[in-house]
Amino acid sequence: MSPAVKRIWFAILLVASIVTAIGGSAISTTMAIAVPTPFPTPAALPSRVINIMLLGIDRRPPLEDWRTDVMILVSIDPQQKIVSMVSIPRDLYVSIPSYGKSRLNLADNTGEAQDHPSGGPGLLRATLEKNLGITFDHYVRIDFQGFIQMIDALGGIDVDVRCPTELWVPDMKRPGEYKLFRTVPAGMQHMDGEFALIYSRCRAHTPVFDRDRRQREVLLAIRNRVLELGISGLLPRLFELLESMRYNVQTDLEAAEMLALAQLLPQIPLQNINQRTIDLTLASEWATPDGAWVMLPDRQATKELMEGRMAPPTWEARSLAEEGVRIAVDNGTTIEGFSSQMAHWLRSRGYQVVEVGKADRLDHTETIIISHTGASFTLDRLRQYFHLREEDIRYEPDWLSMVDIRLVLGSDAQPGCR
Repeated sequence: MSPAVKRIWFAILLVASIVTAIGGSAISTTMAIAVPTPFPTPAALPSRVINIMLLGIDRRPPLEDWRTDVMILVSIDPQQKIVSMVSIPRDLYVSIPSYGKSRLNLADNTGEAQDHPSGGPGLLRATLEKNLGITFDHYVRIDFQGFIQMIDALGGIDVDVRCPTELWVPDMKRPGEYKLFRTVPAGMQHMDGEFALIYSRCRAHTPVFDRDRRQREVLLAIRNRVLELGISGLLPRLFELLESMRYNVQTDLEAAEMLALAQLLPQIPLQNINQRTIDLTLASEWATPDGAWVMLPDRQATKELMEGRMAPPTWEARSLAEEGVRIAVDNGTTIEGFSSQMAHWLRSRGYQVVEVGKADRLDHTETIIISHTGASFTLDRLRQYFHLREEDIRYEPDWLSMVDIRLVLGSDAQPGCR
């Protein structure tokens, strides 16, 4: 397949396959548009776990060198229908084959510069295998300009910000110093490409692994935006997306493989998606001879993390899914996007949220639950999670209602930093 044709297929199918790997919702791949022919037959997926490395690099023209600031290993189990995302820190201090000791974020660029037989991703794979016993089958690499253009082409994204965050950026007038770019409150925040990039990258004055969490929040927001647009909304943006990917995105996935993933991943519910991070419990802090802060990985501890990353859903999530109680989440506060934020959090834990909206008024101070079908396991778990009293539960039988439970959020339900 020629590079030009592959880029077109990548633009069409990337969002429908790789992005849904972190969201697990359906996107149709039948499109009324002129596409390369013949239409590929979906590849046969292996029965084993498929590992795809998502790479975000800081390459900016005219400079050719880069660092890999984002490394997220997405693992997909086609049989059990489980997905995991493991954030791999850029600051891991490792031995890069034929190069020496350095931060992990130099491996990809070094492989390209030194003409490694499998390129930068090949040297990164060899480095991870040697130091951590981690490997991957495929990669997707995007630079920051492509990231900005992709999000802008989608019309921006709504990010579920879990923790209030101060974003500090380098002060170009005072080398070595930082200035406050923006304070981001918790809740749903709309971001354009540049804002989303800064939110994903900033690490000054924040906890060490806060950035890993923010990166996953942005990935999930991209998934949500794609689902919101649907195929009809994506098609008018297809060529803009293609243009942004022409020079800024590379992958070794073939169209048939992407199509197979696009058909599989919508079958994976949100509660079957696990998130992990190689943090300071798995890698100790250390200073290099020149005083740089790095992390020394523990191979055995990392092995245990990787072995447990594909764990099935908890008994609670399975029970909630089996019961299938339909939930509506209404925002009874003035916090913009609060119901959407809470609905996403509940879905990720197995709750069946089917409706999101606003309450009859926006001055609710206390959260209440209205049950139209009586007692249930789902009702009991919601009551416990929100610390509700019995008088906060209202039983209003309505067998014609499209939902079984209506959750009305009050100001006491603010999720804060989870």
